[in-house]
Amino acid sequence: MVTNLTIPTWAANPMPANFEPPPRRDAPRGGTAGGGSRPVTLACASTLSNQTPVLAALSPGKYIGLSRLQRPVFFVLLPPSIAQSAEFSLFDGEMNGIYQTRIPISDRNGLISINLPEDAPPLVKNKIYYWSFAVTCNPSDRTEDWVVGGWIEHVPLDQTLQQQLAQASAIERVSLYAKQAFWYDAVATIIELQHQQPSNTQISQSWKELFTSVGLSMIATAN
Repeated sequence: MVTNLTIPTWAANPMPANFEPPPRRDAPRGGTAGGGSRPVTLACASTLSNQTPVLAALSPGKYIGLSRLQRPVFFVLLPPSIAQSAEFSLFDGEMNGIYQTRIPISDRNGLISINLPEDAPPLVKNKIYYWSFAVTCNPSDRTEDWVVGGWIEHVPLDQTLQQQLAQASAIERVSLYAKQAFWYDAVATIIELQHQQPSNTQISQSWKELFTSVGLSMIATAN
């Protein structure tokens, strides 16, 4: 799903894993209203409850998140639903569609990942993209879709950050990525670490710090 990390060392006092957006600019106008997360209607919720289900994109909200990869991994938090499929779309900075694929989600919920396959166009360096994830509640009326998304930009790592990452422990890499606005790399790294060691308190703390820093409280308490 994501690149495996095999470094088992942990810092005694890890750096805060707070996301710091790229300097001097926010994301362009446009994209999905509500940004990274939004409450959803009960139209295709699988069960009725007192808690409103939430669909969330693991994106930094109104900010652009960087990725060192041309084919990054995207993550969403999917609530239980009766929907059979969802649609992942990638747009350029002017919201022109450049890639789209259907994703089966029958009986799936929780964190799911979306990989850009080899037949999808790679992200071009220093160009801004918008991605969206739309749960198809009613195939006959797509206005009823549950939709979230986020902004992303592919930026290669500079030499200084490469050296810092090479010398860092696994948990420190999350903080280094987040501090330099490499949101998608920080997310992929913390998810892999949490999967490897779900009881590690340092990982849990970094998880909470990272997602709380962009307002994704429902993700911060999900691990």
